[in-house]
Amino acid sequence: MTSLLQGSHKPAAALPPMPGAALEIIGLFSAIVLGAIAFLLGWLTPNAAAALTGCFLCILLTLSWMHLNQGRHPYFLFLGVLTLVQGGKLLAYCLGVEPDPFRIGNVVPFPFDVSRNVGGIALLCVALSAVCVYAPCRWNYRRVVPPDDQRVRQYLPYLYLLFYGSLPFQIVKNYIYYKVAKDNGGYLYFFANHAAFASAVPFIVRLAALITFPVFVAIFVFERRRKYVYLVTCLYLASSVLVLLLGSRMGTFGLLLTLWYVAGVKSGKKSRLARVALFGVVLLIGADVFQTLREDPDSLSSHTFSPIDLVRLQGNSFEVTEVAVKARSIFSPYGTSYLWNELQDAFVPRDATDYARGRMLAYDVTVFLSPAGFSQGQGTAGSYIAEAYIIGGIIGVVLFSLLIGAGLHAVYRLSGNIVLLFVVAMILPDIIAMPRGMMLDWMSVLLRVTLYILVLACGWYVYRLFVWLKGAPREVVATAS
Repeated sequence: MTSLLQGSHKPAAALPPMPGAALEIIGLFSAIVLGAIAFLLGWLTPNAAAALTGCFLCILLTLSWMHLNQGRHPYFLFLGVLTLVQGGKLLAYCLGVEPDPFRIGNVVPFPFDVSRNVGGIALLCVALSAVCVYAPCRWNYRRVVPPDDQRVRQYLPYLYLLFYGSLPFQIVKNYIYYKVAKDNGGYLYFFANHAAFASAVPFIVRLAALITFPVFVAIFVFERRRKYVYLVTCLYLASSVLVLLLGSRMGTFGLLLTLWYVAGVKSGKKSRLARVALFGVVLLIGADVFQTLREDPDSLSSHTFSPIDLVRLQGNSFEVTEVAVKARSIFSPYGTSYLWNELQDAFVPRDATDYARGRMLAYDVTVFLSPAGFSQGQGTAGSYIAEAYIIGGIIGVVLFSLLIGAGLHAVYRLSGNIVLLFVVAMILPDIIAMPRGMMLDWMSVLLRVTLYILVLACGWYVYRLFVWLKGAPREVVATAS
């Protein structure tokens, strides 16, 4: 009987080992929870918590490099921008450049400090958002294979025709923009009166120039011959120099990061850390130079490049997050209005002349901090973290960040299709700009991209018709002799 019972007893099945991604995510969340408890108990000072948050973002950036295809993933670019614009002041404090990482000094006539609780909640939102965006990307990561471009190569002659035909209009438009801005006070005129700024360019020029950017991106994605890729890239960037000299940097630098990502997906090769670091340094130097040109062109000859000072200045978006935490009750009634207006941003020009409360969080924050500064053309950047906190508090930050992480994972998976990679390349600059931008700007751009695709598709059929007519056999009617 005993032997029978022993024979019928089955040992418990061993549990499968927990995957490394789960351990990593649990460890990251545990670090945040322990840090929050230590802060609440008074074991961590606000400045120490700021330093730890800055280091935490750098560790997370390293992990994303290691586990997400050596940076060839949208999350790596997203987190890089987040670390710069939300954690720049924190990193500067760690390096002894920023004396008070919580002080709000952007656009305000007199800098002021926030309470300990406000600073702690802002830090918690930044850390939680970074990990919540990372978790879906890390958990579901599967490396995509380079997409097949064989079926889209037929479009290249048509795209080259459009690119070289519209590029002169792009140059003329940018030159007029630059000249109008220089004659009216520079970049602040662009910020304060964008509608009048755009109307200085003839409508036909603006209309023709609209096609240059999507066509350039399509060529960059579809073309495999490097010499042609380099040529169109150099031509397009050369046409954008005047915009950079004007002081508008985020669009061009976001495009460069996107092109780096697309090139990596197409090649399938591993990134080299030294090259990536050099690329980052070049972007920082370029950002510093063009910011100096925007603020005080006469000081460029005596200007010395200080990467730490630049990182500190770029970290001003953290102040927007602090303001959202401090004055949530003022902005929260307009949470849905902010989202609705962001869906229109790609189609409706926004500037200080048509300001109305509840349209843009960045404008409302600027008016809250300094109404006089806003009327003079000054402004703050945005922050999707601030917007998420205004709508739903810390729970809202967590939920929105998880959705963003799922979206970034989807963007990476869609990059394995050559046509969808073009769509990804069109919206990715706005996605990675979210840490200093708005939450739904990328969706507005996606709607505009859909219109671009429809226009290009219609043009393609017209192009094919002309090509067919040109190559069609012609009957020769013999005349009677």
